[in-house]
Amino acid sequence: FFFNDTATTEIYTEQIVGSVRCVQETATGNYLSLGDKAGRLIVFEIAQTGGGKKGQKPTFEYQYLTELQSHEKGFDPLKSCDIEERLNDIQWLKPQGDNLYTLTTNDKTIKLWKISERKVKKPIMSKFQSIHSEKDLKMPKLQVVESGLLPTLRKTFPQLHQYHINSISVASNGENFISSDDLRVNLWNIENNNEAFNIVDLKPDNIDELQEVITSSQFSPVDDNIFLYSTSKGSIKLCDLRKSSLCDNTGVTFEEGQSGPQNFFTEIIASICDASFSSNGRYIFSRDFCTVKVWDVAMPTKPFSVISIYEPIKTKLVDLYENESIFDRFNVASSPDSNYLCTGLYNGNFHVVDKFGEVNTQYEISFNKKTQTRNLPKKFFENLGNNYDLSKKILKLDWNQKTNSIAIACLNCFFIYSPSI
Repeated sequence: FFFNDTATTEIYTEQIVGSVRCVQETATGNYLSLGDKAGRLIVFEIAQTGGGKKGQKPTFEYQYLTELQSHEKGFDPLKSCDIEERLNDIQWLKPQGDNLYTLTTNDKTIKLWKISERKVKKPIMSKFQSIHSEKDLKMPKLQVVESGLLPTLRKTFPQLHQYHINSISVASNGENFISSDDLRVNLWNIENNNEAFNIVDLKPDNIDELQEVITSSQFSPVDDNIFLYSTSKGSIKLCDLRKSSLCDNTGVTFEEGQSGPQNFFTEIIASICDASFSSNGRYIFSRDFCTVKVWDVAMPTKPFSVISIYEPIKTKLVDLYENESIFDRFNVASSPDSNYLCTGLYNGNFHVVDKFGEVNTQYEISFNKKTQTRNLPKKFFENLGNNYDLSKKILKLDWNQKTNSIAIACLNCFFIYSPSI
């Protein structure tokens, strides 16, 4: 792979209100949405601008479409604390005609938004003509004088999560979705915003006996009965709703036991930040702090491959723990052909790796369109000096299934990397 990039701004600061917190592209690859710290949803349309002929590669352009204020700051009277407006996740539904539908969530509330085209029509009188009979009388005609996109809030789902929502995921049938917090996964129907069904509950009778929490969840892209959730103990549960409506103990466990020397950070960095299916649903990509594990869904006993993303980062664990960055959650995304994955790191770096772990290419985001890339061999190591920027982190990214481009969010900056022609 070789990528070039474009950027929206040249400011790096996590304190700015508009820091990007989630990135999501539609399954068709025609739209991209960003959710930020201020609770805004920003939508881009992906339009083909050239190519497409025989022997020519198509070129695409990301065009600003619209934005809306999805969530606003609220207050939880039971816990006497504020509910931040920041968005935690976005999920697109299948479009219906010219209407777009998307789910958004902050820590507590899930909303369904409709984005439709609005046309303003006004009666236009025809030019005055002399009237000699009734046939010469003409009625005014309605003409479109203004058009634009109108975001409409269709549904607000009840606050049934006791803890902060970390993930939402829509089933392949487009009718159901799941939402997960630290201890529970709920199943919803899009048309019913009155109730949800609890399908995973890890809360023990005595909360002091709690040993693990849920870190992410996702529906299979090819089967609307199968979903997964990952935990802080480094395990993944693959569940089938046809076997049981409560999947606490019926799911297939994907877990690799810890080996080698143990230290204070061992359990922390073993926690899974994100787990997602490959595009074809055959593999599971799970990201912990230092590695990505590739699992074959038909072989839960051991991972298909274990890929060390960037071994030198282990020398910074003390610094990362002191500023609490060691708890950052990096997501992982699959290429359209399911043969590659991408995930982010610090210092403005992200990695594109093949599923076998043979080719690990590191990219450093840049505004000058001269992206620095290098292939990291296995057992690669280098000393990280003071110039290694731990605040310039790439937590969220997504791989477009149509254009084969990668959307990268770094603090309040947004990049598009696409294959060079």
